[in-house]
Amino acid sequence: MPERCRGRRAEIAARMAHTLGRPVTYVPVQLDEFRHTLERRGLSPHKVQHLVAVAVDYRDGIFAGSNDLVRTIGGEEPLGVEAFVEKNRAFYETHTA
Repeated sequence: MPERCRGRRAEIAARMAHTLGRPVTYVPVQLDEFRHTLERRGLSPHKVQHLVAVAVDYRDGIFAGSNDLVRTIGGEEPLGVEAFVEKNRAFYETHTA
């Protein structure tokens, strides 16, 4: 995620809402509740474990700062919030809280 967005969850939600054309609200939840929601949505155990681990790292500031790893490793520029949501619009249109 671009540095200008990192840590600004309400702003990210607002940008998602603008892109999707519907309300999106950031609501903090405990990790157990997050895990349960992912499991209830039918995600694989591997994906649940990965996303919970990412949430822990995000919470703990592991992703603070910026680097060029997406470009260096993946060979592409990172997507901004709006581009990521647009690319994954089908997911966001079928999944709500």
